[in-house]
Amino acid sequence: MTRPAGLILDYGNVLSRPQDQRWFDPAAARIGTTADTLRAAYWQHRQAYDAGLPAREYWQRVLATAGSARTVDALDLAWLIEQDVASWLVHDDDVWALAAGFRARGGRTAFLSNSGPEVMAKLRSERPIDRLFDAVVVSCEVGLSKPDPRIYRHCLAHLGLEPSQALFVDDRADNIEGAARIGLRTLQFDGPDALARLRALVG
Repeated sequence: MTRPAGLILDYGNVLSRPQDQRWFDPAAARIGTTADTLRAAYWQHRQAYDAGLPAREYWQRVLATAGSARTVDALDLAWLIEQDVASWLVHDDDVWALAAGFRARGGRTAFLSNSGPEVMAKLRSERPIDRLFDAVVVSCEVGLSKPDPRIYRHCLAHLGLEPSQALFVDDRADNIEGAARIGLRTLQFDGPDALARLRALVG
């Protein structure tokens, strides 16, 4: 297979390490539920949040679904956002370096993530992603989320590439399947050999 002209990378669990799960325990104790119940509610409403649902409304839905009698006051909201954001911001520097090397050799790169504004604001304060990638496409900023085919096409348009010219890398099977349906090359980034498999494809 020829080397792709474009490399499109997910953020969570690709450019970042897997989410730190430890914060669910103190969060659950704080709102009066169990960590497993909170985690399920967190993911149930996450796609809406990543597509632009305000943080206060997102967390109020999470608490209601988790069966908590609490409401989100200003202190709780700030704490929940801080803990949630921190859980996503452990970077996988090997993948960042691979992307930089691919771009330095003439490839075009994109950052394509389902993410909320709070995570993105903190990430941008740490790393100049808008300068490090040729395209940055974030669900909460474009009103679309993976695996909607429109978000992949939006990203490709910014790269100036056809689907068959780009490799899309994501940890989630549903996002990979959505990308493949529009003709993107794909790699599911999971397992201990994920980075080695990616290196083999991009050189």
